[in-house]
Amino acid sequence: MSKALSMDLRERAMARLADGETIRQVAAALSVAPSSVVKWSPRLRRTGSVAAGKLGGHVPPKISGANEVWLRDRIRTPFTLRGLV
Repeated sequence: MSKALSMDLRERAMARLADGETIRQVAAALSVAPSSVVKWSPRLRRTGSVAAGKLGGHVPPKISGANEVWLRDRIRTPFTLRGLV
């Protein structure tokens, strides 16, 4: 997984945008992707900060409980379409 870019870099990018540089100029000058600069701008307007959001974390299983047991049973034993219904 990639690491978040520094706050200093993000703030310098937003300062350059405020000074009238284009997104592509800012991205090239700071060696970041233009898409990063595009994403930071609305975040600054929305939250007042360009701080990185949460990266990673626990993702709960999509299937659990009785559905998980049923599915695991079906996977372990040979089955036919007729047997599934």
